[in-house]
Amino acid sequence: MAFGSKEPKTNVVTWQNQGPDDIIYASPFDDLRTLTSVTVPEHAVALFVRDGKLEGALSPGRHMITTNNIPWLTKLYQLALGYKETPFKVNIVFISQKMFNGKWGIRGMIKAAQGYEVPVTLMSNGEFQFRISDVAVFYTQILGGMSNYSTGNVNSLMKSFINEQITQQLAQQYYMDVLQNLEKASTTTKILIDPYFQQRGIELLSLKINEVSTTEEEKAKIFEYLQFSSANGESFKRYEVMDRMADAIGDSQGGAAMGAGMMLFPQMYQQLNQQPAQNAQAQVTKVMCSYCGGLNTYPYKFCGECGKPSPQMQQQQPPAQPAPAPAQPAPSGGAPGAFKRCPYCGEDLSMLKKTPKFCPYCSEELS
Repeated sequence: MAFGSKEPKTNVVTWQNQGPDDIIYASPFDDLRTLTSVTVPEHAVALFVRDGKLEGALSPGRHMITTNNIPWLTKLYQLALGYKETPFKVNIVFISQKMFNGKWGIRGMIKAAQGYEVPVTLMSNGEFQFRISDVAVFYTQILGGMSNYSTGNVNSLMKSFINEQITQQLAQQYYMDVLQNLEKASTTTKILIDPYFQQRGIELLSLKINEVSTTEEEKAKIFEYLQFSSANGESFKRYEVMDRMADAIGDSQGGAAMGAGMMLFPQMYQQLNQQPAQNAQAQVTKVMCSYCGGLNTYPYKFCGECGKPSPQMQQQQPPAQPAPAPAQPAPSGGAPGAFKRCPYCGEDLSMLKKTPKFCPYCSEELS
């Protein structure tokens, strides 16, 4: 409401037709007479403004304008010397200190998820509650630059201000964190923006994020990233391969090709599931036993084929003393000292032309 109304002058100033959602009201009368009655509603404050400067304030109740009960009016009287009918000109602005509800809605950018720092579009809306806690600061920071005081203008400014603050603070968080816990995100955001409201004489009583969303394309990208980075990422990759193969078969000509491709899906999926295990097996190192040539998984202690210790075990343990050779009966029909098998290691020696002095397999003396 603009000041300087041409309505008849009055000795009674009050907030006319105050509604439950009205934040501010400016009296249309700027000529204040002596002994004028100013009635301030409950939960409101009346500000006296002259030439854009805040001169004083009145608390709730009925006040008679005299210099005796309002000392700061003396200065206004002195400034108004020379006026006959009207002692001074002053504007009276009423400000409600009740709790008010507001709605907000933003469109900005936010980081997708931890480890996926790509910014995505953020669309969000919610509600907030506030009250004017310091009317002097509120007038200086908010109302001082207004040419027309009205609840509509204040609401528009408040919505613009809170949208700006929420956009800036949500941009420092992660989309998935906010989406998964709206209550925690609401509390965090309120704590972050509360100091900016206090600096303007406003107490932010509550802030609620009702909904967050992004574009369908960016939703798909975030979902794909989370699937690939999760513990089940391998399964998702195999699914993606099959999905692409299904698309390729579906695009081919002829229903027979499609039917054959669908029949092959279980086999392909089984092979894809087995592939990581096969690759792991291929990477296992096998070493040959120096005694019997059997293959053993590295590292090993004793050969699985002959029971002999591995080279590593031989380095750790002192060589075992050979057991005394059991008495062997002389083979019938052969020369003394001839053996068909080594009495120590049991290896076949019958293919040799004659018994060697030492066994070629275990190096034990035979003669």
